[in-house]
Amino acid sequence: MSPTLSARLAEVLARFDVDLMFGLPGGGQNLDLIGAAERHGIRFVLAHGETEAAIMASTHGLLTGRPTPVIVTRGPGVASLANGLAQATLDRYPLVAVADTVPQASAHRVAHQRLDQTGLLGPAAKMSTTISDRTSDADLAELVATACRWPYGGVHLDFDPTAEPAAPVGDGAERSGSAPAERLTAAGHRLASANRPVVIVGMEAAAWAARRSAGPERTDVGAKLASLGCPVLTTYQAIGTVPTEGPVNAGLFTNGSLERPVLEAADLVVTIGLDLVEPIPAPWRSEADVIRLSETRQLDDYLPTAIDLVGDLDTSVAALADAVAERSAAWGWEPEAGPAFVAEARARLRTESGHRPGRSFGPIELVDGLIGLLPGTATVTVDAGAHFLAVMPNWPVARPFELLISNGLATMGFAVPAAIGAALARPDEAVIALTGDGGLSMVLAELETIARLQLPITVVVFNDAALSLIEIKQGEGHGGDDAVRYRGVDYAAVAEASGVAGCVVTSSEELAAAIGPSGLDAAVGPRLVDARIDPAAYRHLIEMTRG
Repeated sequence: MSPTLSARLAEVLARFDVDLMFGLPGGGQNLDLIGAAERHGIRFVLAHGETEAAIMASTHGLLTGRPTPVIVTRGPGVASLANGLAQATLDRYPLVAVADTVPQASAHRVAHQRLDQTGLLGPAAKMSTTISDRTSDADLAELVATACRWPYGGVHLDFDPTAEPAAPVGDGAERSGSAPAERLTAAGHRLASANRPVVIVGMEAAAWAARRSAGPERTDVGAKLASLGCPVLTTYQAIGTVPTEGPVNAGLFTNGSLERPVLEAADLVVTIGLDLVEPIPAPWRSEADVIRLSETRQLDDYLPTAIDLVGDLDTSVAALADAVAERSAAWGWEPEAGPAFVAEARARLRTESGHRPGRSFGPIELVDGLIGLLPGTATVTVDAGAHFLAVMPNWPVARPFELLISNGLATMGFAVPAAIGAALARPDEAVIALTGDGGLSMVLAELETIARLQLPITVVVFNDAALSLIEIKQGEGHGGDDAVRYRGVDYAAVAEASGVAGCVVTSSEELAAAIGPSGLDAAVGPRLVDARIDPAAYRHLIEMTRG
C-alpha cells in the first residue's frame, strides 16, 4: 500500500472517530495502513479468521455508530472475508472492508493470488470499488460514510494506489425527506379510524432509536412508539426498541406462528422501519390494511401496502401520534393486551409433551436459568441454530441492540466474534454469547482472542452434539445421523486450553453453582459454560414459532 494513500485513509477514518480496526494482516501493504491508523490512535485487533474479524468490526460499528474497518489481504483473505461481509450487508451492520489486491499495473503478469475481488465481493457488499492515489479525500470520506447510511452494510474497498479510478458498485437505496403531507394526513385518518391497530417495528426503526438515544436531544423513541397506545411487535433485530417486559410489547414478529393471534385480531397493521430482509420467507398472511413507514423506498412487493410513507421517521411517527392523541385510550384491545399476548406465547413454548419441569435440562431451562442470573445491564449475542428459538421469545431486553442475532443472513459462527466486538464497544458491560456447538466449532480459535484481550464475555454453549435445527427438518433419505451429528466435544477443556475458564453443567442447579453469586456480571473475566442439554424440546419450539 502506498504510504500516501494509507495515511490519507487513516486520517479519514480518524475524522469519523474510529478507534478500532480488526483483521489479519498479510504483509507490508496491510501493515502500512495499520501503522498509519495507529498514529491516529486507532488500535488494531488481531483475529484468527477474516469472517470473524468482519463480524467483530461490524458489531462494534453498529454499537458505536462508527464505520469500523476490517483489514484483509488479497486472495485467500478476501475469499475468507465473504461471509462476514455478507453478514454485515444483510444484517444491516456498518462495515468498511479494506483489502489488499494484485495491482492493476502488474495484473497482466501476476497470477498468484489474483482474483476479481470486486466481482467476488460485490454481490455481498452494499458498495464495492477500488481506491487509489487518484481517489480524493472527499470521495474516501463518502465511501466510509456509506457504511453508516441506512441501510447499513459492508463497503468493500480494494486498495490499489496506482489503479485507474473505478465506479462504485451498489448502494441503490432511494431516499427522500419528509413523506408527502397528503399521505401523512391519510395515514393519520386511517389509523384514527381503526379499532385494533398493531405496530410492527423493524431494524430500521431500531437504528433510528439508537441514533436518537445517543444524540444531543436524547429522544426516547420507545416512548414515542408506546404513545400510540396499541400493541407493538418487534422483529429479532429490533427487539428492545420497546422494552420486552413493558406495557405495549406484544412479542416478536417473524412472519411465523407465534405472533399469529396478534395479527389475526388486528384490523390495521402499521410497520415502522420494517426491513424486508427480516421476516422468514413465507407468504404475508394478515388480511388487515398495511401502513408502511420507512426512510428508504422498498423495492419489494412482500407487503400489500395501502399507504406507503417514505420519509424521515421522526416526521412520520409524530404525524401518526398527533392523529391519535385522543384516540389511543379507546382502542378496542383489552387492557394490557400486549403483555397478555407475550405471556400466552411464552406459555405455549413450554407446553410440549417432552417438557418436564424440574426434571429435564433442555434449552428452555437453560435460558430460564441464565435470565435468573442476569445483572442489571448486559449485551447478548445469539448464534444461528435451534437454540435461538428458546432465547428470542423469552429474553428480557430493555433497549435497541442489547440482544444481537444474525437474522438477514442467519449465519452460524456469529455469536462469539459479535460478542468480542460488543465487549470492545461496551467495555463496562457484561457480554454473553449464546451459541450452539455447531456454531462454536466454526470459531473456536477466537476463544484465544477473548483470553488475550481479557474481555468480560461469558460464552454459553447449548451442547447436544448436533445440528439440531437441520436434524428437525430431516426426512427419510436425507442422510441420517451422518449428515447432522458430531462426536461429543468437551468445550470446557478447549476453553481452558485457550486461556478461558471453562466448566460443564448438566442441570439448572449446576448452572447456578458454576456461575456463582456474582451472576453474569462484567467484573468476572472470560469464561465458557458447556451446557449439556436435552434437545427433545426443539421440535416443539420450531412448530410453535414457525408452524
